[in-house]
Amino acid sequence: MKNITKFLMGFLCLGMIFTSCSKDNIDYDAINEKIRQEQIRQYKTKKQQAPVIKQYAEANFTNPKFSSDSIGIWYEVINEGTGDPFDYANPAKVSVNYKGELIDKTVFAATKEGTPANYSDLRITYNETAQGQFLGACWFFAFLPESVNSNGTENKLLGLLPKGLKKGSKIRLITPSVWGFDNRTYKIGEGPSIPADSPLIYTIEVVTIDKAN
Repeated sequence: MKNITKFLMGFLCLGMIFTSCSKDNIDYDAINEKIRQEQIRQYKTKKQQAPVIKQYAEANFTNPKFSSDSIGIWYEVINEGTGDPFDYANPAKVSVNYKGELIDKTVFAATKEGTPANYSDLRITYNETAQGQFLGACWFFAFLPESVNSNGTENKLLGLLPKGLKKGSKIRLITPSVWGFDNRTYKIGEGPSIPADSPLIYTIEVVTIDKAN
């Protein structure tokens, strides 16, 4: 909980364990080295893309704000929203309007007017699914609060907003490619192909947040 980046790296760890090891022989040193090399690669990618991302945010966002060097996301809050924020600890039903763009303004995915996207578990937006609903780990940072208090201890989650997104919240962000589709070409539905290593711009509007059954 202290560092959500470690949580995201967990997906990488699981993949490495299955691809690098047999049932009877797990080389933890090799796994840790792969994780270290992946972290270095991500750091270099974020650093390389940082000037372009900052320039875009300052030119296109009304009131741009920067997350942190470790995340590298720039964002602006268009509407604060009301009501209870997203409960990160429990799966929740979320209805959202969104648009995903490349820096050149190409729209690669968007909801239709009056037809928001509905997610019974928001985790599918930042974890690969068979339905191809993956939108990028940047959604994770958008919905999470900056921190939570657990037994009197403040634990950092590295979310963009103090309380995370709420019903009625609207946010625009630009993220390094490592929190999007990273170093692979990707395609959502019938939309255009998204080149590898592409920073992404998302506009996310929360229509409803309901507790899961």
